Amino acid sequence: MPPINRQFDMVHSDEWSMKVAFASSDYRHVDQHFGATPRLVVYGVKADRVTLIRVVDFSVENGHQTEKIARRIHALEDCVTLFCVAIGDAVFRQLLQVGVRAERVPADTTIVGLLQEIQLYWYDKGQRKNQRQRDPERFTRLLQEQEWHGDPDPRR
Repeated sequence: MPPINRQFDMVHSDEWSMKVAFASSDYRHVDQHFGATPRLVVYGVKADRVTLIRVVDFSVENGHQTEKIARRIHALEDCVTLFCVAIGDAVFRQLLQVGVRAERVPADTTIVGLLQEIQLYWYDKGQRKNQRQRDPERFTRLLQEQEWHGDPDPRR
C-alpha cells in the first residue's frame, strides 16, 4: 500500500512563514475528520498573500491504523495549524508533539473564510503593535519611584 496516493507541490514552500492545512474533500470547505480525510490542502499565508502550496491525496482506509495516521501527520510536519471537523484526542496530542495545532471547525466552513480570518488577525496584530508608543524613559521613571527603592530585606 503506497503511503500517499498523490502529492502536488504548487510552489517552493520554504518561503512561507506560516503554512496551514485543511481536511477537505472538495478543496473549498473543511468537511472531514482528520483520520478519514481523503485529502489535505495546504496553503502558505503571509500578511498580504495566500497561495496554495500543495494538495496531498490519501487512500481512504477504515479503522485506526497506525500507518494511516502517521502518513497524515507526516504530510503536516511543516504546518502550524490543521483545520478539521473532528480529530481524536490521541492524534491531537501527536500533532502537538510535531508542532501542529489542530482546530476543530463546523462542517462546511469555507477555506477562504478561514484564510481571511488568519490574515485579518495578522493585520490586527501588526496594527496593535504599531499603535503602541513605547516611552524610552519609562524604566528610568519606574526606578525613581519610591516603591522601587524599597526597604532592605526584612529577613536579614
